[in-house]
Amino acid sequence: MKYPDYIKKYKYLAILGIILMGIGSFMVCLSNSKLGSNTGTFLLCLSIVISIIGFSKWQP
Repeated sequence: MKYPDYIKKYKYLAILGIILMGIGSFMVCLSNSKLGSNTGTFLLCLSIVISIIGFSKWQP
């Protein structure tokens, strides 16, 4: 399916949010330090916001 250019931006945001969610969850699970755990938590929260923005306009 061919999407307009402005929809592609939101598609990439949604995909980026999901990738960041995976990275953040692994950081939280595997980190031994508070800094790594807090960074992973920040990435998880950021990925949720990015995914909401992306999926609000682009719905597969």
